[in-house]
Order: sequence, then structure tokens, then C-alpha cells
Amino acid sequence: MIKAAKSIMVFLAVTLLSIAAPAQPPRQDETIKLKTDLVTVSATVIEGGSAVKSLRAQDFIIYEDGVRQKITHFASTQEPFTIMLLLDISGSTQNDIELIKRAARGFLKELRRDDRVAVIVFSREIESIADFEDSRETLEAAIDQVASAEGDITQRFTPATGTSFYDALGRAADDLRLRKTEGRKAIVCMSDGVDSTSRLTYREVAGAVEKSEASVYFLALNTEEAMIEGLLKNPYDPGYINFSKSQVDRYFDEFDSSSPNRALPRQALPPALLREMAEGLYRIAERDMKQVVERAGGRVYAVNALTDLASVYKQVADNLRSQYTLGYYPENDSRDGRWRTIKVEVARPGASVRARSGYWAK
Repeated sequence: MIKAAKSIMVFLAVTLLSIAAPAQPPRQDETIKLKTDLVTVSATVIEGGSAVKSLRAQDFIIYEDGVRQKITHFASTQEPFTIMLLLDISGSTQNDIELIKRAARGFLKELRRDDRVAVIVFSREIESIADFEDSRETLEAAIDQVASAEGDITQRFTPATGTSFYDALGRAADDLRLRKTEGRKAIVCMSDGVDSTSRLTYREVAGAVEKSEASVYFLALNTEEAMIEGLLKNPYDPGYINFSKSQVDRYFDEFDSSSPNRALPRQALPPALLREMAEGLYRIAERDMKQVVERAGGRVYAVNALTDLASVYKQVADNLRSQYTLGYYPENDSRDGRWRTIKVEVARPGASVRARSGYWAK
């Protein structure tokens, strides 16, 4: 009996100790995954001028800062896409809005039926007109109702017809449903990229786009000469265009911060400077779009005339259909704010890979 009692006491003591003992810490590889965010990379593989669409995860190799990473997530070219479509409907598009809507509807027809699409239109104001859960018919009907922002009786271009390009891009990138999507996703934006009325800055937007991990496709409208023509008109002409304060500041901050012309009223700027400023703002827009694509992945397509929109949208759709998405948990799990370079290779001689160049480890 005494032995039995002792055995029972020992059993209870061991049991109580096992209950009270703290849980064992996770293995190191588990700790890394708990502390590290998944990094996703969109990639398009080109061989002989054509996209390769039949690759598997094992065909790819990813390096971060020269260190090979283990690919843990993979989406093939057959998996559905989540797409945020942005349409610039500012005052400069007023005469071509039907063409723009027709091209956007054509783009929807190029996509697969199981691709999810949301639509944002913007001028000075930004409006979400269709959601990811909407049917394709609902999306087309919403686009049919779009109208470009109008001026007033005397002026075609007023503060109401501004272009909040950065704010619209930021709205798309910050959409929680887009951010939470781990598969193939993209932002497709039609605009000249010359912002006039946004509250957000380029740096803020570029960071938001990078965090969304969506690839970005810009259909860059060529409206430069039309803008210069409007700037040089008489202020009483209905087609007269004036710079916004943010555009004036952006130009001088970039090219001539100490210029005495900066203090002049916008209406008093000499014609030669107006042309120079317009050209400078378009160079800034081109640079910004290229930098976003470099950091996020995707492409900038030049649209020299609005009549080219339909064919360019078709090129974007073809590119989307050819895109893979790869994901990995970085071996370096430090969040030190530094730039991490990404290089994607494919085990296919003669093939090249288009993918984003890296990310900020924040």
C-alpha cells in the first residue's frame, strides 16, 4: 500500500509539473515564419519574343541580396487574377470619353470570366464604381455610366477638373482586399500621370504600391502637346489651362528651387517657361511611373493617341495571362528598413524574366 501510495504521488507530481511547464518554443524555422511577412513576386518569362506559360515552381530560382530563397507559394498562368482598374476621366478626356469607355469594356472582354475586377474613376475626385464581387455585366454597366469631369460655362478646365493621380493610385494600393490577396494581382491604370490635385505625394504612393505587392501596368497617355496648347491660350479662352500650385511647386522643387519665377503669379509666368514647366512635369510623371514599375513589377505602355487604347489594353491582357506569382519567406527576417534586391531566374536556356527589382524591408 505504501509503495502504491508513493507511486500515485510521483505520478501526480510529474503530471502537475508537465501541466505547469511552459510550452516549448517553436523551432527556429517556425519562428522565422511567424516573424516574417511573405514576399510575393510577379514574373513574366519571355523566350524568342513570346511569353512562356507552362512553367512550374521548380523551374524558378529566387535570390534576395544574392541568397537563394525557398519558394513556398506559386500561382501559375492559369490561376485567376485580381485586378484594380483605374480610369483617368479628368477634363482633358472630355472629348474622348466614349472611346475610353469602349476600350475599357474591350479590356474586360479580354480577361477570363473568373478574374476579379474592381473599377475606380478619378479626376479631382475619386470614385469606386464597381467592386471585385460584381458580375462582368455589372462592371460593363458601371463603365457605361461614366462621364468625364466638366468645367463651367466659361472655362473647360477648372479646379473640379483636376487630376488626383497619386490619390487614386494610393486608394487602389491600400484596398484591403487587394492587399490580402496572395495570388495573382495587378493595378492597371490609364492616365498621363501628371498630378495636379492630390493630397498624397509620390513617395507615399510608391510605398503603398510596393506593400500591396500587386504588379502595376500604366497606360501612359500622351497629352503633353495638348497641355502646352492650353497653357499658351488667352486666360479668357474656354480651353485655357493653368498650373495648380502643387504642379508649380513640383516643377521648381525638381529643377530650379531658387528661381525668382517661383514667386510670380501663375498667370504671369512667361510663355517659354510655361512650355518648359509642362515638359518638366511630364518628365517627372514618366520617371515616377517607371520607378513604380521597377519596384512593383509590371510595365509602362506608351499610348500616343487615344485611338491606340484598345490595342494597348489587349497587350496588357496578354501580359497578365502570362504572369506567374512566386512567394517566399526571406532568410533574412530583419526589418531594418533597408533595400533588398530580388533576382528571379528560370531554368530555361535563352529565356529572360521580367520581375520587380526588390523591396524595402520595413
